[in-house]
Amino acid sequence: MDARAHLALAAPCESPHGRVRVLCAYASVLVYAKTVQLLLELKSDGNKYPPALDPVKDLKLRDVILVQTYHKWTKLLEKMSQNPCHGCIKLEEHLKLAKEMKKHKEEVHALQFQISDDALQQMPDFQGRIDVLKEIGCIDEDLVVQMKGRVACEMNSGEELICTECLFENQLDDLEPEEAVALMSAFVFQQKNTSDPSLTPTLAKARQRLYNTAIRLGKLQAHFHLPVNPEEYAQENLKFGLVEVVYEWAKGTPFADICELTDVPEGLIVRTIVRLDETCCEFKNSAAIMGNSALCKKMEIASNAIKRDIVFAASLYITGV
Repeated sequence: MDARAHLALAAPCESPHGRVRVLCAYASVLVYAKTVQLLLELKSDGNKYPPALDPVKDLKLRDVILVQTYHKWTKLLEKMSQNPCHGCIKLEEHLKLAKEMKKHKEEVHALQFQISDDALQQMPDFQGRIDVLKEIGCIDEDLVVQMKGRVACEMNSGEELICTECLFENQLDDLEPEEAVALMSAFVFQQKNTSDPSLTPTLAKARQRLYNTAIRLGKLQAHFHLPVNPEEYAQENLKFGLVEVVYEWAKGTPFADICELTDVPEGLIVRTIVRLDETCCEFKNSAAIMGNSALCKKMEIASNAIKRDIVFAASLYITGV
């Protein structure tokens, strides 16, 4: 018995029972101290948790499922104690970072699925679009891309189907380069409400023919149960507000004069003509795929006709002095 036990026994107590209680309390303190010391020694050895109790012998468990769950839990605790990350002082910060990474990976996987063939095949209108492409000859029955499909792949400025049908129906062949590029402005111009252009009889006929083609394609898509209204489809993808302006510009009319022909802002006119030059390049490449050398030459002439003056002048903000 050490000095503290002697002091406890020597302390004044009212009865012998009081001394017994003091000794029991002291014994409890010793047991607690030994337990803490054991845990400290285990922790110093690299373990986080003390040895697990036996579920049958120590805990008197009899349920098989409960015993299996207990063993599973204790094994998990052992793995956690052996993990080098468990003693990291930035564990909480790293866990938050890991959760963010997992979240972003799941978002990436979801996006990858949405652009995959599996996701497309689950779309309700997927088969309808396939049927439309078969009907107009872009692909065959075996889903092999045909020449018409290759031409459609070249079209980025306007609606692919309308542009492709325009080429394969030879709607630009009987037009002059200035008239052809003016009609093509309907593919790239974006403003809906504009003043009505004043067109030559040739351009008016060409505009109506192109509009009828868009209506036919809209009806074809509606026939295959796609959510398309033919009138809205044609009006959304063909805007003829700058046909007259582009026609006069291609003929050499000064920019100040063509601005008087429409209520469209000057910046939008410039933007449309610049994009129209890109459309000429796309139609030229498509004509080369089709083997139409005359149309290829016409697109080159049309591009040169609009690529002039202030519209294609280098900006003072990006040009060195």
